[in-house]
Amino acid sequence: MTHAPHPGISDELKGILGNQAAVKAQQEGTLPFPDGTVLAKLAWQHVPLGTFDGIFVSRTPVRLEFMVKDSQKYAATGGWGFGRFIEGKPADEAQHKTCFPCHDAHVKAHDFVFTRFAP
Repeated sequence: MTHAPHPGISDELKGILGNQAAVKAQQEGTLPFPDGTVLAKLAWQHVPLGTFDGIFVSRTPVRLEFMVKDSQKYAATGGWGFGRFIEGKPADEAQHKTCFPCHDAHVKAHDFVFTRFAP
């Protein structure tokens, strides 16, 4: 899957993973995503390789983020629960509260998900 750039974060290499429910929904264009959908974004710092202009390699893993769809449990945030780990440590509640407002402002029409399937 692909992901739109996170505002203000350009020095990262990211990978988006989804469980079977997420992949099936993305492939079929199903919106809203079904309950049980799980998305995970892994982000690593990237640095120039040095010997080739414009080529980067991953470095330190900096962030791991999750979205879990449970329309009843997370009704206040569009049916999605958010989790974030920064440098291996769980983010605090203040960090988690920054997730939904951004998703709500930018991708409400796509069930609050930035990610698109890349075949």
